[in-house]
Amino acid sequence: MMDHTFFGGDDIYVLPKEMPGRILDIPLDLPDQSREDTVLPSEVVRHFVERSHNHFIMNYCICRTSAHCQDYPRELGCLFLGRAVLKIDLRLGRLVTKEEALAHLGRCEEAGLVHLIGRNKIDSMWTSAKPKEGLMTICNCCLCCCLWKMLPQLDPGISVKMKRLPGVHLSVDSLKCTGCGKCAEGCYVKAITLVDGKAEIDQEMCKGCARCAHGCPEKAITLHMEDANFLMHAVEELTPLVDVTKE
Repeated sequence: MMDHTFFGGDDIYVLPKEMPGRILDIPLDLPDQSREDTVLPSEVVRHFVERSHNHFIMNYCICRTSAHCQDYPRELGCLFLGRAVLKIDLRLGRLVTKEEALAHLGRCEEAGLVHLIGRNKIDSMWTSAKPKEGLMTICNCCLCCCLWKMLPQLDPGISVKMKRLPGVHLSVDSLKCTGCGKCAEGCYVKAITLVDGKAEIDQEMCKGCARCAHGCPEKAITLHMEDANFLMHAVEELTPLVDVTKE
């Protein structure tokens, strides 16, 4: 009943938190591939922002505000795309230009927030932006995010709708890992455990947000971009969910 009522038809992808100053592990067999022209995960959200005719920014993040978050800016709310945003009450936020939407994403990334992108029925319900097929959500999340806090308690049939980006995974260098447990404590899906004093990542549970890699004091966790065409594949997965090009 919960799945049908609140999550019916949902697909949400987690984009890895980018790490300034840290080199992503990319495929080594790519012809003429350089670190400088490597496509980063944030390009996925920028792809849809560039193509959307309608952009709406929330005045604040309802998750961080309700949780009284002290670690991340509460004023950096969700970004919504698609024709359905025209039905959102303007007391909740404002319609913006493409340039303003991209600038908002930049501020969110600078603040260390993680993007979630996809179709989320709950957002369509509380904003009255219907149909859900007309609304694309880009959340800018910290650990106060309602979905992240709910995920460990949800039925696997529901939680699987929040997905890791295609071609992304994280690994632990056991030689560098000291077993401090910081990564396990901060993992919202409980995908990391300590085994014999070393961190281990359950690849089936991991959503690929890369918070663990970002926070590891020993830099023992690496974010791998296995597929050089991950942007194309991510766009292929997301495009059928919402047609953001409709005016």
